[in-house]
Amino acid sequence: MRRWWWWIAGFTALFLIVGLGGGYLMWKAHEELWNPKDPMTVVKRAVAGTLQSPSFSFESTFLIRVDGREEVISRFSGDRAEGEKFHLKGTLLQSPAEIYTAGNLFYLWDPVKKNWYTIEKNRFGPQDLLLSEISPLTALDIKNIEGVTVTGIDSVDEDKCLIMECRTEVSNRLLAALWKDFYYRIWVDPEKNRICKVVVEATSRNGPRDRLILMLKFWNYGGQQNIDLPRVAERQQL
Repeated sequence: MRRWWWWIAGFTALFLIVGLGGGYLMWKAHEELWNPKDPMTVVKRAVAGTLQSPSFSFESTFLIRVDGREEVISRFSGDRAEGEKFHLKGTLLQSPAEIYTAGNLFYLWDPVKKNWYTIEKNRFGPQDLLLSEISPLTALDIKNIEGVTVTGIDSVDEDKCLIMECRTEVSNRLLAALWKDFYYRIWVDPEKNRICKVVVEATSRNGPRDRLILMLKFWNYGGQQNIDLPRVAERQQL
């Protein structure tokens, strides 16, 4: 009888050791996830995860603040599908706009002629620079990230996120030409390596009191977004 008690005691001790060890490893992994030692790596992974995602939904608002007055430059909502296709619908320079993109090709609605026409991105002139950088991903084309810090934990819809702040240089031609001192606040889901929300602020190169504010929100990663490009007659292409 005593031998059975020894077996029971041994198995119980082994179970406790394995259970405690597994619990410690899970706690350690959770601690490293939400209190990262290398926050810059977390940001880079999340940026890469967002850029490489084949599909998601998004909202974007681009506004400037001049002399304390805010003016919305663009406000869009839309989807990404199959990696290279985007559909955006909203306002651009206070006018209704609907845009499709597929690779280097843009589909634009002409409200006067009531039809769609296309234009290649490499054929944009200076007057079309704003349109050429309309993709929500251009703000994530960043380089020379500096001073990444974790400032808190927040939820964006149902996703628990780290709030991370940093200063960067941007590759976006339009933004870099007009603005400087870019400061990013990024809501990162560290479990899925993706971005749920971004707020970008920058200072005008022409007026230190003028500010740019760009707000982006991403959700429905990996969803079944379907984007059917408009049909355009050959003679309507530009």
